[in-house]
Amino acid sequence: MDNRDNLFEQQIRSGVENIPESLRPENMERRLSAMSQDERYNRSQSTDIPDDAEFEKIASKKKKSGKRKVVLPIAIAASVLLAAGVGAFFLLRKSGATKDTEIKGLGTTPEQNAEEVDSDENYKKAYRLLKDYKRNYVDVMYDVDYVEEADAESEAGGETLKAMNSAGATEASREASTGNEDYTDTNVRTEGVSEADIIKTDGKYIYAYEEETEHIIIYSVDNGEVSKIGTANVLEDDFYFEDMYINGDKLILMGVYDNNRYSYRNNETCISIYDISDRTNPKLDKRIKQDGYYNSSRMVGSVLYTFSRKSFDLDKIKKRKYESYIPEVDGEVMANSELIVQEDSYTDTFIVVSSVDVNEAKVIDKMAILGGSDTLYVSSENIYLADRTYNWDSFGYDDDTRLVKISYSDGDFKYEAEGDFPGYLNDDYSIDEYEGNVRIVSSYRDSDYTQYNGLFILDENLKQRSVIKKLAEGETIRSARFMGKAAYFVTFRNMDPLFAVDLSDPDNPRVTDYLKIPGFSAYMHPYGDNLLLGIGYDFTTENQLGGSIKLSMFDVSDPFDIKELDTKILYNYNSASVLNDRRAFMFNEKDGTFGFSTGAMWVYYDDDAEWYEEYYGDEYTDWADNVDFDTEGLYYEVYDYDENKGFECKMDEKLEGLYSSVLGTRGIVIGDYLYVIQSGNGIKSYDTENYKLYDECD
Repeated sequence: MDNRDNLFEQQIRSGVENIPESLRPENMERRLSAMSQDERYNRSQSTDIPDDAEFEKIASKKKKSGKRKVVLPIAIAASVLLAAGVGAFFLLRKSGATKDTEIKGLGTTPEQNAEEVDSDENYKKAYRLLKDYKRNYVDVMYDVDYVEEADAESEAGGETLKAMNSAGATEASREASTGNEDYTDTNVRTEGVSEADIIKTDGKYIYAYEEETEHIIIYSVDNGEVSKIGTANVLEDDFYFEDMYINGDKLILMGVYDNNRYSYRNNETCISIYDISDRTNPKLDKRIKQDGYYNSSRMVGSVLYTFSRKSFDLDKIKKRKYESYIPEVDGEVMANSELIVQEDSYTDTFIVVSSVDVNEAKVIDKMAILGGSDTLYVSSENIYLADRTYNWDSFGYDDDTRLVKISYSDGDFKYEAEGDFPGYLNDDYSIDEYEGNVRIVSSYRDSDYTQYNGLFILDENLKQRSVIKKLAEGETIRSARFMGKAAYFVTFRNMDPLFAVDLSDPDNPRVTDYLKIPGFSAYMHPYGDNLLLGIGYDFTTENQLGGSIKLSMFDVSDPFDIKELDTKILYNYNSASVLNDRRAFMFNEKDGTFGFSTGAMWVYYDDDAEWYEEYYGDEYTDWADNVDFDTEGLYYEVYDYDENKGFECKMDEKLEGLYSSVLGTRGIVIGDYLYVIQSGNGIKSYDTENYKLYDECD
């Protein structure tokens, strides 16, 4: 094909016939860029392009009849062929798929790039790996005889060209839109990288999802006064709301369409963008769908990054029907160049990533990784997908995690590197990016299957730079927090060791101290200078009797001598929203108060008191004396910390709803008022001076 293209182009440029201006190669880019996608697709199906047999006839006629009689037909055919190649290249380039020389083997001329676009290497690789997965795992598990079906579809089939042509930390308290009051925002992993939640505010309005009516309720809040002013109807068949964002005058709803509730493979993630410039009458701008079940999302500025998991029915995939095994975003099959297919992958799941400009309501870029992801971490510049490797021979996890690094900027993605480390992550607080390095704490098993924990530092290419291994034998990591050049993490089995690690020299990290105390902290949050707040569970005995919520304040000013300054055990409560969802943690940087919802359900201890007292003796009696077994239901707690007084409870308010509603409750401070919002149970406001009920609205 290369020689033929070169021959055509030479003849076009040197032919004695006058070529019409519209067919000259230098005008191809302009004409193709003005075409619609359907026009480009129809052009790709044109019968004007000669096949190999037709080309031989043309060449034969040329030899017999002379050059002058055939140069115009050749020129026309060559122009169309060249147009298809150049057009495909510029279409891919416009969509961000080529990204200069990021694609392996990308050429430096339009002709070379057009040839690269014709490659479907990643499609082929994905198809082969998915078929291997089915044959070696699915069919083996279900005792199915494997039969390789014949691929009768044409190499130049319509689906091929159609698919190619489709390419195209806690945030600081913010100033409200009124300019007069500060407000607390959603608690997030990385400062400056917003996360969606079931309750949102812009400082002037509060937005909440009401599950029973399937509406977004918009409340106006003003100095503690609350009123319902608008609603957005999200009621649709087989649609399930997940969470939302507020970005200026845009309300972005994240949800899932379950097109067949009996098959997880048919789910679609839905991004609904509403214009809320008139809060009393929200209007839908656009819905953008992408394949797969909604996993998570982030927002930086006005760019939304969405992550979903997509699996396919392996019995129905066809090699040349790319939509049968390649994900779609906004109705377009992802291009070959937008796929990352890891050769040693053994899964049927893609992680689909898209970026959307919410102001323009359009997709900027997209990428899909065949490899799955257990943990997602997004720094201010990069996306990290950690996937614990699975051994299908032993039907168990291997003791390694694969890590993929993808950079992002203004919606554009670029695959950067891939690496691995021993063990697995507890959550995305166990991985951190700092000054180009990636710091990780993980739990792993050694060669003799002994449980250990370790700290690993990887460079920007995800190559191991340094390591500390064999920490806390027999325990696992329950929480971690990286704070600049220091790391703190908690392991647990019977006691709670809080480790401090000096990371100032990334080539030589060192454990400086560790502190053992009962229970463990499941969430840690920086609290002013040199203080670290821990929230977790208290266990009275090594047999883990109790399980009440525990607050701890650690002094980390001296990394060689960390101290627990104060503790407070919330004996009446055995669950807290923040321990299952960091977004539920309210932290007011203005005055240091923090809050979260709690739940109490101690009935089973009360009923079995005689047995517990006989088994645990005085240890149970001492613990039970502090518990009010009648404290059942849902509560909201607000605490403050003073270096002289320790922890001080500011609010302990019982709310409507069941114990199980703990995760659907949020607290937001706007100005001098705390607003407690319950999904489906309205909103209440409290004066932060005395935390007395001020106003409420259903």
